[in-house]
Amino acid sequence: MNKILLFAAAISFNLFASEPGAVQFGRIVELKGSGFISYKGKTREIKKGDVIDAGSEIVIEHHGQVTFTDNADHRFHLGNSSSARVSSNIVELRSGDLWFQSLNKNDEYKIQTANAIVNYQGGEAIVSYDSVKGKTQLMVINSMMKLGNLHSPELNLSIAEGHFSFIDNAYDEGAPRDPTPVGEKTYGALVALFNGIAPMDKNSAAIFKDHEKKEEHAKVEPVRAIASVPEHADKNAKMLEEYKNSVLNKTHAKKPVTKKVSKTKIPSGSLVHVYGKTSTPTVALTLEAPRETKSRAPASVLDQDVPSEAASPAANNPYSKEYKNQHESDKLIDDLKKL
Repeated sequence: MNKILLFAAAISFNLFASEPGAVQFGRIVELKGSGFISYKGKTREIKKGDVIDAGSEIVIEHHGQVTFTDNADHRFHLGNSSSARVSSNIVELRSGDLWFQSLNKNDEYKIQTANAIVNYQGGEAIVSYDSVKGKTQLMVINSMMKLGNLHSPELNLSIAEGHFSFIDNAYDEGAPRDPTPVGEKTYGALVALFNGIAPMDKNSAAIFKDHEKKEEHAKVEPVRAIASVPEHADKNAKMLEEYKNSVLNKTHAKKPVTKKVSKTKIPSGSLVHVYGKTSTPTVALTLEAPRETKSRAPASVLDQDVPSEAASPAANNPYSKEYKNQHESDKLIDDLKKL
């Protein structure tokens, strides 16, 4: 009986023990669902208490989740349909979501993806990597962390707690986006990706709640500013509308066709004779004494009867006396204007 127990214990020890000559990274402390550990071409199913060797890859199936630790007070939560590779001081997220927590504030540690690297000392954050889009996203829950481009280390910036950033190969040549405050709703949605996991500091959620209030205040503030001066706002809007309509009318209205009108003043009581049927008819003036009228007619209506061409046949003859008198009248008017 004792031999059987010793044999079973030996088998159990071999299942959880490291590979011969391997460097131990850490251990599996919690498992939900199922997953696998691969090391040097050998794959085994994950079990709680398994030893993880440096250089191993952990793969979690759909609806699964695993929590593992290293030997330096770091804890990692790998979400469903995610995979990560571990080494001595780096955890590389191959795909999916990883929530990492650290109580070690003395040593620097790194989280890496295919295009980004996160440096931190203590604190916690959630990092996601979309292997299809090549996009790394980081939300810092507490502490200050540095996010940089893996292939261009000079492209980096610091992310404060309660803020979010990402690195996308198609955005700004791979530079990290400027940090953006995260609201309570977004924070809750990301935390919900991990079943049963809570921040190390219970007060961390207050940071995101405060950001949510600031966002709502920022949305309301411009409206208040406008409501405080409704009359001016309505007046400005009306003026803008009138200006817009006037511009549109000027742009689309047809220009009226105007004819050049002689600036020569016609004496009161003169008759206007139009000769010829061409586009440039001959105009002559005949001075007469003004007639008495009760009221002045519009400019478009003549007070006098214009004699027809048949009534004055000599007017069309340039050698006639009447024709010469007409031109002399024109000359007389020009002389009067010079005085």
